[in-house]
Amino acid sequence: MTNPTTSAAAPRAVRRYLGRLAAFLCALALPFALLIGFIGFVPETSQQSLLYTLHYKLDLLRDTRGQGNRILIAGGSASEYGVNCAAIAEATARPTYCVGVTAYLGVEMYLNMLTRYAEPGDTVILMLEHLLLRGAGVDYQVLWQACGTDPDAWACVPPTLYLGAAASAGQYLASRWPANWSPWPPANLRWTSYSYPPGETPHSDDFGPLGDVTLVRENILEHGYNTQDPVTLNAGILDETAVHSIRRFAEKMADRGVTVLFTHAPLNALCIQSGEADNLAYAAAAREALGLPVLVDYPAAIMEAEWFYDSNNHLNTAGAARYTAWLLEALDGLEI
Repeated sequence: MTNPTTSAAAPRAVRRYLGRLAAFLCALALPFALLIGFIGFVPETSQQSLLYTLHYKLDLLRDTRGQGNRILIAGGSASEYGVNCAAIAEATARPTYCVGVTAYLGVEMYLNMLTRYAEPGDTVILMLEHLLLRGAGVDYQVLWQACGTDPDAWACVPPTLYLGAAASAGQYLASRWPANWSPWPPANLRWTSYSYPPGETPHSDDFGPLGDVTLVRENILEHGYNTQDPVTLNAGILDETAVHSIRRFAEKMADRGVTVLFTHAPLNALCIQSGEADNLAYAAAAREALGLPVLVDYPAAIMEAEWFYDSNNHLNTAGAARYTAWLLEALDGLEI
């Protein structure tokens, strides 16, 4: 026979535990929130940078909801330079947006952004560079420069990064502090607002309204590629945490009615030091581990130097048109 006293005590014990856990989490988050609040009064001076486009991409995701059939392309900077959103939108009759910024924010950041804003009927294309699949880590200065003190951006940052972000806040504050600015008198203090009218979020002039780079560009690399950024690929470089996060995200999106696809971001053939067998083994491992339909696979995603712009994964205008045509052909084959 169940003891009524014991039965009544159990829910109370659970509530006490949950209350203490919530208090503990709040105690951890409060110092970080205060830190962001303090930095938010220091003026920003980098609204025309590539990293600042994160705010524009978040606003795109939020402000274009309700269309029910968007194509959302996410990844590192290769996604911005690698696709022509207007061409995809015209060919598919579906609104298309690129919400990638840089690989140095980590794949979890993009998955969280899409989890917040993807809606039933949307199609997500994860256009991932090898850095995002091999778990190369997050650059905390890049994270600060991209997020600033925007609550919407920090809401997408994995909590596991908060401690590292807090540790690097001083360096970011020093770089953000204007040379001739002083917090005294208090009249100088203005909170940095990230509330912009739809479509008016400041961002680099290289970008068009759909989030992709529209600047007309050709290869400007002296040797045709960045000689300081060699790449070696093989089947063993995939990061288990990144793979697990992507699979879990895809399952969650499937339950929501969102289609998730994968495509390899373009990579300059001249920078690759591994052989063809290792490159194909890497692609096969990614295909098997992620379990997602692949739009542009290897070896096609390994492109000749003539198609690149200023790095080993930024396509020039002609290269982006070529890669976009491959995406459209693959999408047509999947009948999505």
